[in-house]
Amino acid sequence: MKKIIFIISSLLLLSFSVLAEEHADAALEHANAAIIQGKEGNLNLLTEHVAQATHHTDEAVKVATGPAKFHLETGSKHLHDAVKQANQGHGNKAIEHVRTAIEHLKAGNPKS
Repeated sequence: MKKIIFIISSLLLLSFSVLAEEHADAALEHANAAIIQGKEGNLNLLTEHVAQATHHTDEAVKVATGPAKFHLETGSKHLHDAVKQANQGHGNKAIEHVRTAIEHLKAGNPKS
């Protein structure tokens, strides 16, 4: 019985890790796209990509644990700050927040 519980627990943890990884990967893709759009001066598209990155980061946070969760939460905060800066017309500040978010997303990604 203990072996069965151990196996089921291990599978659940593995599935949570995979879910977090998939969302973190998607968040990184959108965050990188946001930087490209920001460099081109497309703040509306930057904001759209950041919104998608934020959604995926927040989904990853739901299943992450430990240091990964901390980094994903911090990345999410910076993504929210990037939207605020973009909405105020501060493209360079928004890009910096996205870059910082990317650092945290990478640190919080289970496969990194």
